[in-house]
Parts: sequence; structure tokens; C-alpha cells
Amino acid sequence: MSNIASFTVSYDGKALQNHAMDVRDLAPALLSIGQLFDEANRVLNGDKVSIKLQVKAQREGSFEIWFEAVQTIYSQISGFLTGDFVTSALNLKELVLCGRIGLFTLIKKLRGRNPTKIINLKNNFVRIEFGEESFDIPLDLLRLYQDVAVRTVVEKVLKPLEEEGIDTFSIKEDKKEIEKIDKSEVPYFKLPYLEEEKILEIEHEAAYSIVSLAFKEDNKWRLHDGNSTIAVSIKDEDFLKKVNDNLISFAKGDILLCHVKTCQFRIKGELKTDYEVLKVKEHRLAARQIPLPIFEKEEDQSSNL
Repeated sequence: MSNIASFTVSYDGKALQNHAMDVRDLAPALLSIGQLFDEANRVLNGDKVSIKLQVKAQREGSFEIWFEAVQTIYSQISGFLTGDFVTSALNLKELVLCGRIGLFTLIKKLRGRNPTKIINLKNNFVRIEFGEESFDIPLDLLRLYQDVAVRTVVEKVLKPLEEEGIDTFSIKEDKKEIEKIDKSEVPYFKLPYLEEEKILEIEHEAAYSIVSLAFKEDNKWRLHDGNSTIAVSIKDEDFLKKVNDNLISFAKGDILLCHVKTCQFRIKGELKTDYEVLKVKEHRLAARQIPLPIFEKEEDQSSNL
């Protein structure tokens, strides 16, 4: 089973008076609108349904794009049996774009501020308070507002407004403008700063071959661990001093045996790994000679006379 919801978005400004838009601005924006519905569907429906966005024929006016959100329910019968609620394409469109308070309207209304209080209400609604103002929104809308991936894509949708001559972004339904965002309001939609969350920190021994060196402060050496090339910070001051004083030289095939600290962080929903060499325990030179048996001392033949 599938259901369909339609809406229109438009970009406007002096640069678009001839109803043409640079494909380098348009293509990422269109992809971002599709990604926005993908992420919203993920947050609210998981893998119970799929959704795709289709672009319809363009009409005259400012640069407008007509969309259809087509949603297919995979587990409709089992969903009814288990009581799972599936957010329809129409409801998804209302939450993201066209509702009385959709995602864009909520972000614009908060103007980059965090709510001071959130109160649970009946029927899956919450009350958001900031300062002396308050308003009620669906809990699902709050979930979208908090999701890092959703907010990241919202920022990309408004990226064209950073270009000269593109001044506004509008959302329309049945030719009626639901929301309009101008260039001065774009900063409200920037993803708030998120501190890195440390997931893992371990110290271990590792061997690396040298890909490239860095002699400037804070630059990272590129080392190969046998599988891939990684960027590594060298924290062994004694070793670095010997390198800077030309007491150590390197050749292709040299190996560093190291005591390493590996830290993994989560930032904006993505995993990041940092490597630090705390101690270079051994600099093993590349083999330059074919190994042979150890020389043995020639026997004294005179003793046999």
C-alpha cells in the first residue's frame, strides 16, 4: 500500500529573475530535501515503511519545484496487529514542512535558542517554554528537532541562500505559502555546536611503516598499519628531538614499533578516530642485506697432524 502527499518549495531573489538556477546550487538542495524526508521517516517509522520524493513538472514564477512524497508500507498488517503506529506521508509532510508548526517553523520560532522547559502533555504533545513564550507541538516534531541527522540536512536545504542573489526559501501547499525563510534567518538553522562524546580509549602496541613525515608543530605523520594509512600524532618528545637533530634518518621500508593511544569519539552522529604515538619503542631499519648463516671460525687443521 502507498500514500502520496504533495508540496512545493521555491527559491527566489534577483539571481533567479529569469527562472533559472545554477545546477551547482539546485542539485545539492534537491538531494537534501529528499534526504530530509528519508531521515524524518527513519526517526518516526524506522524500517516499517519506505519513502521517496518525486519532482513534478515546473511552472512559471520564482524558481519553484513541485514534489510528491510517495510512501510504501512494508508491514501494514503486522503493524495493525501489534499496534505500531506508522506516520503517513501526509503526516510526515505536515511535521517537516506544511503543518501549523512544522520543523522549519519551529526552528525559525526558536531563533537558535534552546527551550528552557519541556512539559509532557496528553495525546503525544509537549509544551515548549522559552522565556515568557510557550507553545504546544507534537512529540514527533520534537524528535525531529532533536535529531542531528535531520538538522544537518535542514541546514543543507537552505544552503542556496548563502549565495549572492538568492534571498528566500518558501514552502507552499495548494499554492498557499506556509513558511518563508529569508537570508537573514539562515543562522537560526545552523546545527548547534555539539561536544565530542568519547566512546573508547585504549593503549596498545603497534607496528607502522612510514608513508610521510610532518615536521611542523601539530602536523600528523601518515603511517601504514598493514591495512590502511592513518594520520598519527607523535607525542614522543625524545624521539622527535632526535629526528629534528638529524640523529635519526628514515628509508623506505623502515618500521616503527610504538606504544599507541587510540581514542574514538562521536560527533554529529559520526564516528571519529584519533591516534597518538606515546612512545616510539624501536626504529627498525629496512632489511638491506640477504640474511645468511652466521660465519663460523675455520678449524685449525694443524691439530689433526
